[in-house]
Amino acid sequence: MQGSSHPEHVVMDAESVSGHLLPPGSVYAFLAEHRRELFPDELFADLFPSHLGRPSEPAEVVATVLLLQALEGRTDLEATEALTFDLR
Repeated sequence: MQGSSHPEHVVMDAESVSGHLLPPGSVYAFLAEHRRELFPDELFADLFPSHLGRPSEPAEVVATVLLLQALEGRTDLEATEALTFDLR
């Protein structure tokens, strides 16, 4: 089952908590502002043919992590740790 994020910002969304701390013009600020437009759920729908089961992480989150992993040259473990501990 494909997970999705709510288009409205929620309290625990990193952008709503720390968005003002992101350097203007940085890739982090750009992705925080535009990730839903860059990676809409529809682009990933064919990967989730069933509507049964536990929802996955939202596609925009996974795609953003993979993009930042490639840009920063991180290993899978480093990317996972950054996702867990780095609000950017």
